[in-house]
Amino acid sequence: MAHFSHEKRAIFRVSLAVVVMAVIVSRGDAKCAFEAIFNFGDSNSDTGGFFAAFPSQSSPNGMTYFNRPTGRPSNGRLFIDFLANAAQGLGLPFLSPYLQSIGSDYRHGANFATSASTVLQPNTSLYVTGVSPFYLAVQINQMKNFKARVEEFKSQGQTNLPQPDVFGKSLYTFYIGQNDFTGYASSAGPGGVKQIQPQIISQIVSAIKEIYWLGGRTFMVLNLAPVGCYPTFLVQQSQGGSDIDPSGCMMSYNNAVNDYNENLKQALSQVRQELNDANVIYADTNSVILDLFRNPTSHGTFS
Repeated sequence: MAHFSHEKRAIFRVSLAVVVMAVIVSRGDAKCAFEAIFNFGDSNSDTGGFFAAFPSQSSPNGMTYFNRPTGRPSNGRLFIDFLANAAQGLGLPFLSPYLQSIGSDYRHGANFATSASTVLQPNTSLYVTGVSPFYLAVQINQMKNFKARVEEFKSQGQTNLPQPDVFGKSLYTFYIGQNDFTGYASSAGPGGVKQIQPQIISQIVSAIKEIYWLGGRTFMVLNLAPVGCYPTFLVQQSQGGSDIDPSGCMMSYNNAVNDYNENLKQALSQVRQELNDANVIYADTNSVILDLFRNPTSHGTFS
């Protein structure tokens, strides 16, 4: 199975950020005048939350950009870093993890994502299966607490907090669900994963509505990647030859992901109708990542 080099990971992150920014700009003001970003997710967008709670990270994490471990489960930057900070992004600083008590600056948002997080409440512990205790409902409660503390402490002159009116001027991003999918698929298979799809999507919709009632008006939900192509997932599964496509991906799992993504898209369309003064954006990251697996030599160095 081929794997991505550090250069290709960087190309993937830039490509993903460009796609996401194109979606945002196409839906509204080209200036993208958001004053903050609040992110909910897993390792795909964790900027240090998990390792703030459970310090243990070591090299080579961070070696290709920060030159040291920064709590990101990555050698470099993540899509949320490019979205906030890159020249083609929103011009905001890197997002500080909500759980990081030292050195954080929350004036332009906060990151509630932690590695190994799920949408659904886990039925096991971190020390048994490695799943994070900070599932989506916990992250939403953290957001509620953050908003309450901003309103309480800002009048006391706190300088590392945003203005209390920031919540209606922010972008709320959701990149989560992959661990629910892969965790359940490992035991139930690609067919069985359909059983939890409605629950996952329902929880994401509920999270959007909760933040809407807190004042949020612009939401972006990234769909699931083609996990049937991920080497770490492939090695755990029995690989029948008839289930492997020309790119080395498991078609049954990618088909299950496609089914989930279509249902998610339809659910967000319904939310858009219900919250008619909100922007609810569905971002198709799956297509970007799948193209990298199918056409690797078209996107830079590959090894």
